[in-house]
Amino acid sequence: MGTPRITDELVAEVAAELRDRYGFDSDDLRALGAALAGRDTDRRASENRAFAARFVAEHPDTFDRLSR
Repeated sequence: MGTPRITDELVAEVAAELRDRYGFDSDDLRALGAALAGRDTDRRASENRAFAARFVAEHPDTFDRLSR
């Protein structure tokens, strides 16, 4: 048995259930979605910061010129 596809209809159904059952509003739903989606965010954020630091270190003249 496969997992169900995540469709717009399924998202709307789950959102309605959370609103009805727990009194969630749109901000609550966004926060919950962000928390669930963000399980991998910390790793990606640290990778992005490392890339940015490396990029700035490799191109200091460009960033010095842009800061003027």
